[in-house]
Amino acid sequence: MPYDDDALPHGPSYDQTRPQCRTRRSTGVDGVCGRRHPDVLPHGGGPGGQTRFPREARSRLWKIPHLPLSISWAPWIQAARPRTLPLALACIALGSLLAADRGYFDPWLTLWMVLTAASYQLLSNLANDLGDYRTGADQHRQGLDGIEARAVASGLIREASMHRAVQVLTLMSLVFTALTAWWGTRDLGWVYTAIFAALGLLATAAARGYTLGWAYGYKGFGDLFVILFFGPVGVAGSFFLQTQSWDPLILLPGLSVGFMAAAVLNLNNLRDIETDQAAGKRTLAMRMGRPMAKLYQTILVLEAYVATTVFIVLQADVTCSRSFLYAATLPLFAEGLYKTWKAKTPAD
Repeated sequence: MPYDDDALPHGPSYDQTRPQCRTRRSTGVDGVCGRRHPDVLPHGGGPGGQTRFPREARSRLWKIPHLPLSISWAPWIQAARPRTLPLALACIALGSLLAADRGYFDPWLTLWMVLTAASYQLLSNLANDLGDYRTGADQHRQGLDGIEARAVASGLIREASMHRAVQVLTLMSLVFTALTAWWGTRDLGWVYTAIFAALGLLATAAARGYTLGWAYGYKGFGDLFVILFFGPVGVAGSFFLQTQSWDPLILLPGLSVGFMAAAVLNLNNLRDIETDQAAGKRTLAMRMGRPMAKLYQTILVLEAYVATTVFIVLQADVTCSRSFLYAATLPLFAEGLYKTWKAKTPAD
């Protein structure tokens, strides 16, 4: 810092023997204000004072937003689509009933299998909602024009929240898979436990990966996975865990359930051919075209009835008139096929 140019002149020293009160030098210069630089140390609110040293901003309290006391579960129930649960539980019910017909039924095992199958289906529904939103396949499903809304696409559920829900359901599926595999094979050894645990891991990956990750549903493999896991794996697997024995004939009713599940999937894909094509979702129905997809729908339903009939005929020693009660559903499925062939638009 440079020295002041106007230094004070030398003067006589003060007499140290006298009181020093009122003995200041009479220079006429203010010892403080006279020696200050106005542009550095403002004084008395003069020029440069308030402008060069702004006052510190006042602290403000954060405004806490109002949080609702209750959470609406309606969007989550809509996204979970509980009406699809009977389709997932059909394989467990059929396999357990076939085992009970032979004198084997474990209620605790049945409970674990039901919870496992339900977790797979709910995981698949939420993952599909999230995956279709990310790829743009659900842009038209925002609840407008009478089209069923999807939770994430319509803004009812945030993408991050749905992602967390998928993660939680994945963990739940793995836990139920481990419990089912352990309980059902606890008397058979670790090899069978490992086999059914591996099948459960594959089922979890398939439920999650229809539109997420590999997104095999966008590549036309959805029907194959549905037939496999909703059919032989679900029916024959639950039958084996109940009876702890293997019967290859159980594959026939398993295929019947798998074909029916694939028919439901194909019907949905048949409805969404145009929107799936725009989103790059190359389902089997979109690859075949609408006329061939309708024929494929008819073949799936007929194959389901044929597989059931062949199974009953091959079980001649236990076959009775009640075994053919399933034929009472033929008029219902015939009406559904008629409407499918008659439909011209997705609304039909």
